[in-house]
Amino acid sequence: MSRDKAYYRFQRKRTIARKIGILRRIGGEEYLKAWSGGTAGRFAKGKIHCSCPLCRMKSYDELTKRDKTALESAKQQLSELKHG
Repeated sequence: MSRDKAYYRFQRKRTIARKIGILRRIGGEEYLKAWSGGTAGRFAKGKIHCSCPLCRMKSYDELTKRDKTALESAKQQLSELKHG
């Protein structure tokens, strides 16, 4: 299937509009202006979130359910030894 320029223009506008909407909901116009630098075309590619350690949350930053359960069990056993 051959796609023309209109298709790619539509997709670009769609992604820009989506990212602008996300930024407006998060922080308003000031936030949007800070990210775009006055040019909405910057949102055509790339991410719109910060990847610094203070802002990001990765799945490996938190303990797994299994580790949490084991830790809780160890704490309980330790408190039983102290009081028992």
